Amino acid sequence: MPSELKFPFTGRHLLNRRLTGPGSTKDTRHHEIGIEDRPATYVPGDALGLYPRNDPAVVDRVLAAVGASGDEPVPGPGGEPMPARRALTEVYNLNSPSRRLLELYIARGADHLAPLLERGNAEALKTYLNGWNEAHDVLDVLEDHRAIRLSVDELVGTLRKGLPRLYSIASSLKAHPGQVHLLVVGVRYTIRGRERAGICSTWLAERWPEGGTAPMYLQNQQKHFAMPADPNLPMVMVGPGTGLAPFRAFIEERRATGARGRNWLFFGEQHRATEYFYEDELTRYARDGFLRLDTAFSRDQPDKVYVQHRMREQARELWAWLQEGAEFFVCGDKERMAADVDHELHRIAETEGGMSEDDARAWVLDLKKTKRYKRDIY
Repeated sequence: MPSELKFPFTGRHLLNRRLTGPGSTKDTRHHEIGIEDRPATYVPGDALGLYPRNDPAVVDRVLAAVGASGDEPVPGPGGEPMPARRALTEVYNLNSPSRRLLELYIARGADHLAPLLERGNAEALKTYLNGWNEAHDVLDVLEDHRAIRLSVDELVGTLRKGLPRLYSIASSLKAHPGQVHLLVVGVRYTIRGRERAGICSTWLAERWPEGGTAPMYLQNQQKHFAMPADPNLPMVMVGPGTGLAPFRAFIEERRATGARGRNWLFFGEQHRATEYFYEDELTRYARDGFLRLDTAFSRDQPDKVYVQHRMREQARELWAWLQEGAEFFVCGDKERMAADVDHELHRIAETEGGMSEDDARAWVLDLKKTKRYKRDIY
């Protein structure tokens, strides 16, 4: 792995394949990207950084709201002039209104916004920007205040630069030379009657054509999410949904290198028929005895079943693996899943290890300190 944290290269979109089946409420895709320009290396656990482009339809509405054609010159990423349409598409963050934008509207008469910026109102501002069914993006602010007209220069002067998005890599370079794979679910939701979309997930799925190229970088994540240094150590992986991504890479790497350590994966999604990602690969590994596989499809029975429930069912054997030195990995949703899995791990220490609540807490903390319990959650 290169010594620098980020390793830039040009990526070519080789494959965009939908994995979710007909009837699924999700749009989860497998992407294959060719590494071009320069030799670039990564190892399982690393991430790919992408620079997404804003939805042209949103850019059009932003330009209309400020009465601009899109040809007006505005500052680019280094301060050099570039057409406003391109800058709003490629450079600037249209998802999250900046404090400077709100301050400009307040100065122009939008007094009702002023309380959001007052000391002590941090929660109200947080709700306005990110709240469930409440969040406002830049277009919301512009269209909610049509009587206050900004110029495109004034608008751009308040905007933050867009940030790259990081995705866990879903492939082993040894298994797929010259390529990096991703597992990405498209983010779509509706607020106040307008459909919103995750910028990067929908750019990958809909606006970056196969054969197209884009700048990107590999990010070293080994300090906090590296595979076991000893290939003979057991490995337990908990990866519901797109949290499966790094574990596909882990499994491919161990397969390619002939590692002798045992591998156990807990995978969960809503429905087996429509969201069993990489089913053929995983079941083949399981049939070969290379992978122990436990699945939890939450909506396929009246009572929801999640990965932590499968952990509980296998608590005795899971405890035995951990006592034998297994490293424990979790990837995916930090809001609920990661906390539920963590709670179950504590519970297993109590029920199978005979520990008190305090001793279980100390044992889990030691797993983390010794880097036998690693999480990549988002």
